[in-house]
Amino acid sequence: MALVTGGSRGIGRGIAEGLARAGAKVAISARTRATLDSAVQAIGTDRAFAVEGDVTSIDDNRCMVEETVRHFGALDIFVPVAGVNRRKRILDVEPEDYEYVVGTNLRGLYFGCQAAIRAMVPRAGRPSGKIVTIGSLATLQGVSPGMGAYAASKGGVGQLTKQLAIELAPDNIQVNCIAPGFILTDLNRNFLGVEPRLSWIKSRTPAGDMGTPEDIAGTAVYLASDASNYVTGQVIAVDGGFLAGSDWG
Repeated sequence: MALVTGGSRGIGRGIAEGLARAGAKVAISARTRATLDSAVQAIGTDRAFAVEGDVTSIDDNRCMVEETVRHFGALDIFVPVAGVNRRKRILDVEPEDYEYVVGTNLRGLYFGCQAAIRAMVPRAGRPSGKIVTIGSLATLQGVSPGMGAYAASKGGVGQLTKQLAIELAPDNIQVNCIAPGFILTDLNRNFLGVEPRLSWIKSRTPAGDMGTPEDIAGTAVYLASDASNYVTGQVIAVDGGFLAGSDWG
């Protein structure tokens, strides 16, 4: 039984669909009912259901977890995907911009994890829970100008993942982070999927192209499964080899 926040589109939807294909029952949360209903219908109402909520609200985080447990009887897997960005250089960033980005990407994830952990009751003979956070290349390196608040939030996600892995190991909860590379989604198609950015991404990525949400789903399924029982506190880049380097030729 899984809960995926930001699961109605993009990477979140890809992960929700991947978990369902692997046999999990999935609660999908987002703020917009229409996109939620579409995602649930794509998976099937026998394996998925919609939970409206805003991750910036501590009460909503608690209610999303409670609804998941009420519907499925338990919560085994928590994947907080919901995230936002505003591209502004630091001198142009207003406090409201910072709070919007960090409040969603880090604070919202933090209190979502808190609510999920409380629902993950230890069970004899198997892990009591899996948490798979979603970072970014900005979790692992500096990125382009105008991404300061985003980079701060995603760097925090990586460190929080490691801290929670240590803290929750005695409870048999594994916590890992996926750091997606350049993944083409409807939200970034008009920014990353156009020239000259698209050619630059392809030239710098050994795989030769941008990834898709489905490329992230496989790693999420692995980290949510018993196959990763001895893996915790890791930040795993799924980036087509971008961080490994590029051809010098």
